[in-house]
Amino acid sequence: MLKKILFGALTVLLTLSLVGCGGKKDEGAAKPEEKSAEVVVEGTADKAVLAYAQLYAYGVIEDENQAAAGLTDADIEKAQEQVIKPIIDAFKQYPLSEESVATMTAQYIEKLHAAMAMKATVKTEDKEHPVVELTATTINQEGAAQVAESNADLVALGSAYGELQAQGLTDEQLKESPEFQQFALESIDKFINEFPLNPEASIEVTCNVAEGSDGKKYWAPADPAVVAKFVTGQK
Repeated sequence: MLKKILFGALTVLLTLSLVGCGGKKDEGAAKPEEKSAEVVVEGTADKAVLAYAQLYAYGVIEDENQAAAGLTDADIEKAQEQVIKPIIDAFKQYPLSEESVATMTAQYIEKLHAAMAMKATVKTEDKEHPVVELTATTINQEGAAQVAESNADLVALGSAYGELQAQGLTDEQLKESPEFQQFALESIDKFINEFPLNPEASIEVTCNVAEGSDGKKYWAPADPAVVAKFVTGQK
């Protein structure tokens, strides 16, 4: 069932190694003669952390956060391929038209964005390693898996699909059926609305200076995997 939506992206999320627009961490102590030169870092650490959190959670970043993290459109597209594709593949187990798939994916992202209510604040100011408190309401993965196994709307959708197949209707015909498309969209939408959530929680994210592909300096989580696990509800 659609529990692929919940778990399909989790393993690949932790393989993402984006560091400030694909750049490298600013490692190594400055040479003595360079100590007086202050490093200029673009944006703020809190917005940069939000950028990574949004990217790992649902693959869409608010513009101001994207700019603060120095992530290019190419960086985001690469991550979306890993984060969003499992969602699309899960929808496609039913004969949905491309328009329906796009609609459901957008609705899923929008609802997750609203439900998670992510926010970030700088807890410790530091020129090299500021600490950001990231707060969010994440999906309860165990509870969501149980919902996916027994959700009445998905069961009804699966039954209807099977009956129509038995009547000789092909997937292509169902993709062109306004009635089936509407029923499928409504069923999946109701399922998404039943995702159980964890209580609001927070983590502290230590940041490093990173160099973007544009040569500028940006903030990035020192350990992106910690952010990925948190926003995807992993323990």
